[in-house]
Amino acid sequence: MKIDLHDAVATVEELLAGLRELDGTEIDEAPTRAAQRQRTNLTRSLLYLSHLGDRASVQVMDSYHAFKTRDLAKIRDEPSEE
Repeated sequence: MKIDLHDAVATVEELLAGLRELDGTEIDEAPTRAAQRQRTNLTRSLLYLSHLGDRASVQVMDSYHAFKTRDLAKIRDEPSEE
């Protein structure tokens, strides 16, 4: 069996790129429309990055469960040594 984590790796790469893009961003706290738009976009970006982290976690767990299911089936199919 070959473990396929391609989807999780792609998701984490997207997450890493987004984190690097936002790292060190200066937040404009002025009471202007442009500043409000920037804060709104920042909020959306952070929520999306959080979603990507959750998605990567689920993708890894899917691979784990596929492995575990296959591993348990293999153990059940092997004759016992008693």
